[in-house]
Amino acid sequence: MGNRVIVVGAGPAGIFSGIYAAKEGAEVLILEKNEEIGKKLRITGGGRCNFTNSGDVTDHRRATVHNSKFMIPALMHLSPQKTMDFFIERGLEIIIEEDGSVFPKTNKSQDVIRLLQKELMELKIPVSLNHEVEELMMEESRVAGVRLKDGRNLNADRVILTTGGASYPKTGSDGKSFLMIEKAGHSIVSLKPALTSFEIKDQWIRGYPGVSFGDVKVKIGKGKKAFQERGSLLITHYGISGPPIIKLSSRINERDFHQEELTLRIDFFPDKSNEEIRTWLINLEGSGRQLKTLLKEYWPIRFLEGFLEELKIDGQQPMNHLKKEDRNRLIEGFKQLPLSIKGLRPLRESMVTAGGVNVKEVNPGRLESKLIKNLYFAGEVLDVDAITGGYNLQIAFSTGALAGKSAGEGGDSHD
Repeated sequence: MGNRVIVVGAGPAGIFSGIYAAKEGAEVLILEKNEEIGKKLRITGGGRCNFTNSGDVTDHRRATVHNSKFMIPALMHLSPQKTMDFFIERGLEIIIEEDGSVFPKTNKSQDVIRLLQKELMELKIPVSLNHEVEELMMEESRVAGVRLKDGRNLNADRVILTTGGASYPKTGSDGKSFLMIEKAGHSIVSLKPALTSFEIKDQWIRGYPGVSFGDVKVKIGKGKKAFQERGSLLITHYGISGPPIIKLSSRINERDFHQEELTLRIDFFPDKSNEEIRTWLINLEGSGRQLKTLLKEYWPIRFLEGFLEELKIDGQQPMNHLKKEDRNRLIEGFKQLPLSIKGLRPLRESMVTAGGVNVKEVNPGRLESKLIKNLYFAGEVLDVDAITGGYNLQIAFSTGALAGKSAGEGGDSHD
C-alpha cells in the first residue's frame, strides 16, 4: 500500500520534511503558497543565511528559549553536525564564525536554496508553487488531506504542517495557518515577537538614531535571574537594537510591560572596572581640557552632549574642575546607564515567532499530533524558539527531518 505525504510549506522545515519522507519511500508533494521556495530563508542572517551553529546538541538546547526539552529527540535525530554534513556532502563550502554561527562561504543564501532545490529535483519531489492550503480534510480523528484556497481537495495518507509563524508576513509567514490548526482541534500558545528590538521610554536617547557602539554589555534584572548579552548596539528612533538586544528580547517577551517596570542597563566599557575608569578620569584631570573634548574621542559628540545633559554634568568644564560627585555620576553612566523598556517591536518585524502549536499536544519522538492521527508539525509553527546564531534554522531542519521520517515510514502510532 502506498503512502502519500503532503507537506504544507516550502521553507527549511518543509523542504527537509519532504526530503526525509521521500527517503523513507513515501510519495511526497510539497505545497507552497509563495511563488518560490525558501522565501524567508533568503533573508536570514542579513541574506548571508546563518543556517546552523557548530555547537553540540547541549549547546542548542541551552540556546532554545521555549520548550528545549521537547527538542531533544529531533536534535538527536538530526544533530547540528549532521546538518553541516548534509550541506558539505552536497558541495557547499562553509565558514564557521567565532560564536559557532555557520554560513555558506559565499555568504549568499541563494546558494543554500539552490542546493535544496537540486536535492528536491534529484529525489523527484514535486513542489507546487502558488498553492495555498485553507483547511485540513478530516475523517473522524484522522487527517485525510488538504483543501486548497481554490476549492480543490488533495487526498493524503499523512500531512506535515510547516507553515511557519507570524513574523515577516511578506515572506508568507502571516499566521493564517494557526486559524486552520485551531479549527482542527489544536490549541495555540499566544504568539509573541522573538528576536526583535526594544522600544525605550527615555526620550533623550531616541534623539540620536543611527549612533552605534561597537562593544557594550547589556543587562536586565539582578542576581541569578539577570539576563545579559554583549555585542554592538544601535540607537533607533524608537529605542535600541543590535545583536545583544535581539537576543535578550526572547528572554522577556512574556512580560507585561504595562504592569511591570523593566530596566535595561548598558555597560559602555565592559572590559574596564569602575576603579579603572576612575583612575583613567583622574589621570585626565592634569590636561586641563574640556570634559566633552576628551570624551568625544570615544563617542560621537552629539550623543555625548545628550548623555552628559541626562547625567546633569557640564561637558564644557575643564577636567581639573570635575567634582567628585560628577565623576562618580559619570562612572555610573558609563557602567550602568539605565533605560526604561517600553516594550518590544511588533511581531511582524521580529525575526522569529514565539508561541504556536502547543507542544503538549505533539509527540516529541515523532512530531505527530496526539489529537489527530497522521498529522505532523515541524519548524516555526511549533511553540519552540531560540536565540540568534543559527539555532532557529537548526530547529527547522531537525524537526523537519524527524517529522518527514516519521510520516514517510508509514504505520500509525495511535493504533
